[in-house]
Amino acid sequence: MSKRTGLILYLALAAVFLLLNRAAYQGYFTDDEIDAMAWTRWGPASAYVKGLLTPLQKDNFRAVGFYYFHIAERVFGVSFPKYVAVIHAIHLLNVWILWLLMRRLGAPPVAAGAACVFFALHMALFEAVWKPMFVFDVLCCAFCLLSLLLWSHGKWVLSFAAFWLAYKSKELAVMIPVVLVCYELWFGRRKWARIAPFAAVSLCFAVQELILAPAVGGDYAFHFTGTALAQTAPFYASRVFLVPYLGFLLPLGAVVARNRRTWFGLAMLLLFFTPMLWLPGRVMSAYCYLPFAGLAVAMAGLAERAHPAAIAACLLLWMPVDIQSLRRQRNDTLRQDHDAREWMTTFAGFARTAPPVAGFVYQGVPEGLHNWGLESTAKYFLKRLDVPFAPLGSPEAERLLQSGPAVTCNWDYSRHKLDIQTPESDLLQ
Repeated sequence: MSKRTGLILYLALAAVFLLLNRAAYQGYFTDDEIDAMAWTRWGPASAYVKGLLTPLQKDNFRAVGFYYFHIAERVFGVSFPKYVAVIHAIHLLNVWILWLLMRRLGAPPVAAGAACVFFALHMALFEAVWKPMFVFDVLCCAFCLLSLLLWSHGKWVLSFAAFWLAYKSKELAVMIPVVLVCYELWFGRRKWARIAPFAAVSLCFAVQELILAPAVGGDYAFHFTGTALAQTAPFYASRVFLVPYLGFLLPLGAVVARNRRTWFGLAMLLLFFTPMLWLPGRVMSAYCYLPFAGLAVAMAGLAERAHPAAIAACLLLWMPVDIQSLRRQRNDTLRQDHDAREWMTTFAGFARTAPPVAGFVYQGVPEGLHNWGLESTAKYFLKRLDVPFAPLGSPEAERLLQSGPAVTCNWDYSRHKLDIQTPESDLLQ
């Protein structure tokens, strides 16, 4: 395949991706995103540089991803489509790096191209390419793939730098040293000494996370139990082909294909999923993003043994299931985003002329938002870090109402509207 033909096909795939996901630009921020925007706007850039260079931190500060929010908020403000455009650009960049990696591993052009289509359009990754908060996953995947590609070219120092940036994007990159071991076993010259720095860093990160500063309770606590595995494994297996449990058949691919690319891809898939399998409190489809890069490599290995017509037929059979998943998730997401936009834009209008108040009391929450998301909205638009926000009827709300002027935010479920009441006015919108 010539470079010109490859570029045309890549641009065609990018066009199809953007066409299918064009409605993403009509969405709006979630509470995760407004919370990140609310606090990353404060503080100097040096704080993120320090977070990037500091090996061990108690809270595992994701300096790369949060620095993106620090810059994006200043440049984009609340222009949601611009955040989506960045996510889409990084995703398409990942597709290109994945292509380069698969070709470097020896995958034929047709097989590698089919795997790129599978990864680029897979609707298990819907949230990752629709919601700016998952920039952590998308960036982590970009740097992990770049680390592997640089390693395959013998540039291990640059590979280590990419690995470091990947970990500072999201902790899943901790599995890179084991992936490199697999690469050396099947494709490399078994230069184990070069993996030592990667392994040492990952070991330090793992010791910190599991021993020195483990999460106790909450969604981010690890549970190394069969019960946890019984919750997470079926969910992620169902995301592989968007059919329940069908993903458990993937190991058969190693037997059928009998090539190193399939083995390596399946190893990547399992290794990058490993941390997520013990987090039953954080089971999300978007977390498939990095592991599915390995799945794409495995699919390229499987496609090597098939006729191009058979590959095309498989993609055509899979696409209706994928598009149906897109439509379902799109409709649900846009409905929730409409309510989030109504709440946040109404509050933004109020904040422009808001009188001094002691805090906010709320009644009702739009679907998809949480109470801390409402508080983050207030912090962002009022440009304050200390904005008391409490549900009506709670002890905190009673104290706010008695201590001074407090604003009441009422969410009307029937009208999907926010009513804001102040002591001086019955209704402000």
